[in-house]
Order: sequence, then structure tokens, then C-alpha cells
Amino acid sequence: MAQGVDPVEAVAARVSELRKRKDMTAAEVGRRMTDLGLKWDRFTVANLESGKRQSVTLTEWLALARVLDVSPLHLLVPLEEVDFNVTPDEAVPASRARAWLRGSESLPGTDQRIFRSEVPLDELPVTSSPGRLTAEGQAVRMGMRAEYRAATGKELDEDALLNWMFRGERPPEMGDRTGA
Repeated sequence: MAQGVDPVEAVAARVSELRKRKDMTAAEVGRRMTDLGLKWDRFTVANLESGKRQSVTLTEWLALARVLDVSPLHLLVPLEEVDFNVTPDEAVPASRARAWLRGSESLPGTDQRIFRSEVPLDELPVTSSPGRLTAEGQAVRMGMRAEYRAATGKELDEDALLNWMFRGERPPEMGDRTGA
């Protein structure tokens, strides 16, 4: 068994912390959960917070984050740097777990080809640090240069390329993508 913080225990602790910070009672959280389609009451909340309730469904986790006005990620993974159980037998630092859940960093032993290929194209990380493009970013850059060259017959200058990549400012000489 991993020696990190259990995900359900982490959610329970965060629910208690956030509920108190928002000055909400357990009954209010239960009522809001019920309003979102989940039959919860103050006893459900109290049982979760006390550890008597040992599970939270994905739907409940998302609804709790909605009720408590936080990202589901920050309801699940502790904010402090502790070991967090990503499986019953594997714990990683909380920051690493958050990066993995965001899709920006894989866990040890992950097939990188699969991990990197299962990202929507518009969410590909293009920089690893300011001014340094990742392999995905370099591929995006080459594709944009080729698209510009095909549309205009010219080479795209670096400033215009970066504005397009990072600000979405398509070079005006390429026209509107919709054809309008």
C-alpha cells in the first residue's frame, strides 16, 4: 500500500475546509448537492468529512467542486506538497499528481507516445519554459509556417508566427478562416 494521502480522504478534508471557509453548514452543502441532482443531506456530508463514508463517485466529486466553487483538481489533490496516492500502491508528490491530472506531465513508466497523443490539438503544450518550444510546439510552428507559405507563397516572420501561436492573431494576409 502506498503511504500517501488517499484521494477520498483528501476530498473529505478539502470539503470540510472549503465548506467552513464559505461559512456553509453541512445541511447547506447537502441541499446544494440535491439541487444539482444528487440526493445528499447533512449526514452524507458529515459522514464524508468524518471518514465514515469511504467513497465519492466522479459525479459527486464534480458536483462538490461546483458547490464549493473550486476546480475539481484542487478538491481532489492537496494543495500542500505531500505524497498523494494515484493508485492504492503508488504515491507521487501532490504537484506531480496535479500536473498529471492536467495532462502536462506523465507519471513514471508511462508510454510517452500514448500519453502525448491523447491530447486535443488545441491543448498541446507548446512551451516547456519561456522561449523554449516542446517537440509538440515545434511541430505546431512548422505546420503554421507551412500553412502560411501555402496561402501566401511567402515566409512568415518570427514575430507574426509567435503572435499567431500564442495570441491566436492570424496574419491578416491569410484572410479569415471561415472565408468571410
